[in-house]
Amino acid sequence: MRTFFPEARNPACTIVINDRSQIRTQNDHRVVVVCGITLAHYGVHDRMSEALAMVSLVEQGWADQNDVARAFGRSVRTVRRYQERFEDGGLAALGLGNGYPKGRSRRMARRLN
Repeated sequence: MRTFFPEARNPACTIVINDRSQIRTQNDHRVVVVCGITLAHYGVHDRMSEALAMVSLVEQGWADQNDVARAFGRSVRTVRRYQERFEDGGLAALGLGNGYPKGRSRRMARRLN
């Protein structure tokens, strides 16, 4: 039997989200591609841009929350949390860290006296 595409595989640097979208990583850069068009391009360590890419995929209907969560190595709850943050505060809200801000006292000023 003859095979037409014997080596037709996705490269190791590619993660398939679904039949229309994928994530490609090379060196320290990542590209989210939808139907052959770049949806997002960002540095691997840029968490805010990554969150925006996840939100964009879901909000624009290119992928569902489950597929996005699996492809990016996050939980579905995290994807929903990113969507809520983006809806409430825009891009700046995606840059907020988890938990209480570092270096900030948890005690109220009046209790310090």
